[in-house]
Amino acid sequence: MSTEKILRVLSTPVTLAILLTLLIAGSAWGYMVITTKVAGPPPENCVPQTISVLEPSSVLVNVYNGGSQRGLAGRTAEILRTAGFRVGTVSNTETRVLTILIIGAAADNPEVLLVAGWFLDAEIQADDRPDHSVDIILGDSFNEETDYAADPPKSIEIPSGEVCLPRPPSTPEDEPTGDETPVNPPSPTSVPS
Repeated sequence: MSTEKILRVLSTPVTLAILLTLLIAGSAWGYMVITTKVAGPPPENCVPQTISVLEPSSVLVNVYNGGSQRGLAGRTAEILRTAGFRVGTVSNTETRVLTILIIGAAADNPEVLLVAGWFLDAEIQADDRPDHSVDIILGDSFNEETDYAADPPKSIEIPSGEVCLPRPPSTPEDEPTGDETPVNPPSPTSVPS
């Protein structure tokens, strides 16, 4: 058998082996790309502001239903919107809580305390979020008749005069509508039992 004939006989299996390897590698890469979660845009940093009193219109709240009561997040968001809060995301979340969980940059930040003042016995957690928005997660034991504060704060004093808050919308089109779906729903470090 001549060398030319041997090369011709071997070229077909070698070519098939190379193509099969490329097909397997391409399929593995495609599967990896399809199943990789895409991170949303990073939250914007807060904007330092000099104010003596923090009012709801400066606070961005996201309201999540962490239980099975239908419409709970929407009804609560409407109450907070009517009170003047800027309402961002209103949605369900996989994070399950029993009553009320409020998550903000720090537990003692004014925006967190103002929101917490609207609810009785809310658990507060900090997650060092850079935008200083406040998440509210409502659970199955949340009672709309008894778990809102009777006389919620309309504002909160800022003794230092300095506070860092989410960037205000520049136009009405930039204002959250409350219909957004969360990119990364909140996941507290511990869920009350």
